[in-house]
Amino acid sequence: KIGSGPSLGNVGNVIGVIFSESSDELIEECLGGIENYASIYGYHVFRMFSSNQSRKCAEQIEIAAAMGAAGLIVIPPADMNSDGNHIILGERLKKTGIPYVLLDRAIQDVFCDFVTVDNKLGANMAIDYLMEAGHRKIGIIAGRKEVYNTRKRVEGYREGFILRGYEVDESMIWYGDYSARSGAMGAECLLSAGATALIACNAQMTAGVCEYAREQGLAIGGDFSLISFANMRRTDGGYPDLTCIRQPGEQMGRKAAEVLEGRMRGEDLGSVKTNYFMPSFQEGTSVKRLDRTDYDE
Repeated sequence: KIGSGPSLGNVGNVIGVIFSESSDELIEECLGGIENYASIYGYHVFRMFSSNQSRKCAEQIEIAAAMGAAGLIVIPPADMNSDGNHIILGERLKKTGIPYVLLDRAIQDVFCDFVTVDNKLGANMAIDYLMEAGHRKIGIIAGRKEVYNTRKRVEGYREGFILRGYEVDESMIWYGDYSARSGAMGAECLLSAGATALIACNAQMTAGVCEYAREQGLAIGGDFSLISFANMRRTDGGYPDLTCIRQPGEQMGRKAAEVLEGRMRGEDLGSVKTNYFMPSFQEGTSVKRLDRTDYDE
């Protein structure tokens, strides 16, 4: 499915943007940032929705090149590094012969300009906040193991314990697939193993945790605590007032468009690099402060 786009009268002024998920606040913020920056410099943005499938993403890379796009920004699908998909995507990108930038997620062995949040720092911020609230048995519902963001967030999770002098309980790390179902499964597994707090690493898995809590009659912020590593509005889906690690999507999108525009104009930007952005903390009511009697030091 090809999303909304301009009339392609002057394709030299078109930037193709392939995005992986709809109804995702982070992606919408990124798209907004790209379009805002592009409009300042006279570029149109042509959106293409990959339905979180590498096969579709590869096809859309070819479509963007065939229609004469001046450059390409790709928010890769979740399965980008599975079953050899990274090879296919890498080959398609190189074959286009046009500048491209990856946004949010990195594709294995594709070396290009990349814009993302400091995922390790975000997970560390979550651990720090939960430990300050008295939690020690903290579970993380992460994404796919082979995804860059997942690796960095799990690194930050582990580092958070180690820097504070605690051993890492590997049984508290649950790898999901970004779906609500995997979020619910992760919540069931980790809470039954004694976790008092959870970190859910995207909006869909957060929704799954909330739905599991609703079905089991558990109060988030009462029976267990929850931090979402996602840009979630406070009123989303009737959820509680969630504490979140937020990503500056609009700024990330603008930066991706800025870097791409420089490459398209042939600026000497040096070698390709990763542009990191700082996550921010949105405090809600989903974290319970424990008394010392509730945990062991």
